[in-house]
Amino acid sequence: MKITTIIFDLGRVLVGYGWEAYLRKLVPEPAAYEAVERAVFKSPAWVEHDKGLLGREEEIMDFVAAAPEYEKEIRAVYENLGECTWSLDYAVPWIQELKEKGYRVYALSNWPEHIYHQRGDKLDFLELMDGYFLSFQEHLIKPDEKAFLRLMEKYGIEPGEAVFLDDTRANVLAAERLGLHGILFTSQQQAREELAKLGVQ
Repeated sequence: MKITTIIFDLGRVLVGYGWEAYLRKLVPEPAAYEAVERAVFKSPAWVEHDKGLLGREEEIMDFVAAAPEYEKEIRAVYENLGECTWSLDYAVPWIQELKEKGYRVYALSNWPEHIYHQRGDKLDFLELMDGYFLSFQEHLIKPDEKAFLRLMEKYGIEPGEAVFLDDTRANVLAAERLGLHGILFTSQQQAREELAKLGVQ
């Protein structure tokens, strides 16, 4: 079946993402850094917040509960979490290229509301796409198959004609269980090669 549709994850695929430099700037002392890292970025709450079900203060207190002695530092870190993301030079040209070749292009991403509102121009490419699903808007996160089904139903995507690119294996496997072609993303060059094998030029 011919591929007509490309579905992208965002973080570490179309947008740079990482907390280390940001956290080191705010919390340079090693013991505090490790505690805050565990309480925020390595906490189950970090993923859960992508569902967009909690308010700002509720999210902060979720993190603080894991390291109450570092509440001040955690609040400071939360304030500008958007700095953990950055633009990737290839994102816009790649989407434009695919669109010009006639492909339908979508995004399906676990993305927290707090960072979305601090995005600046980092996600402007979303407006070039045919549609997108951000977890905080839909209250569903990958690898829950309902997230994929919601996107496909909303935009009339035929799974056998679609390719899903994500940097997390569990998400790729979930897509494949639903009949989509999956690519575990490690770099743009690698993804281009994998897409070419599926007939996407």
